[in-house]
Amino acid sequence: MCVVCERGRRRRFVRGDNLELLHGAVAQLVEHHDGIVGVARSNRVSSTKSIRGFTLGGFVAGEGCFSVSRLSRPTARIESRRRFVFAVEVNERDRSLLEDLRGFIRFGSIRSRPSRSVAWQPTCVYEVNSIKGHLLGTIPFAERYLLPCAKREAFVRWRNQLIAYVEQYNVRSTRGPSRCSQEGCGDVVRGRGLCRRHYYRATGW
Repeated sequence: MCVVCERGRRRRFVRGDNLELLHGAVAQLVEHHDGIVGVARSNRVSSTKSIRGFTLGGFVAGEGCFSVSRLSRPTARIESRRRFVFAVEVNERDRSLLEDLRGFIRFGSIRSRPSRSVAWQPTCVYEVNSIKGHLLGTIPFAERYLLPCAKREAFVRWRNQLIAYVEQYNVRSTRGPSRCSQEGCGDVVRGRGLCRRHYYRATGW
């Protein structure tokens, strides 16, 4: 019996009520009668969110993937560019799970993939690949709801690489669009760390 139920049991015992009734759903009625559940009611929303979060964390532990890939084109500021991706791929019929995960993390997108073989069924994949999405969505979610397992170890290695990458190159994530790397130019970047004008001078188009 939990502490709350035990307290309710003792209160009813002092008043001389029948203790044999204090089990299961009846115990919950006693708690309500004694005002005990009034304290728990204030945490009902956060408790529901935690349960949902850990459920989705278990889903990610089984189906999620944290990957890092190298981009072929460097920029004027970043010589070795990286692409950090968090993805979950499931059968198309389980798309609702991905939609729930997307709503919980609040970043990323879901897209369908045709079957790659006649014997296979079509799938859908949820993917987050932006630095901002990882810093504000993926990492806080995984740090809190991904329980100790092999997938969490993979996440920790992936997270450490991402944070080191952001710090090394001062990658912009939530501070608005990047600016041209040419000294004295503050125009928005078009490509390769350069604005439209300097990009044209460097490439000819």
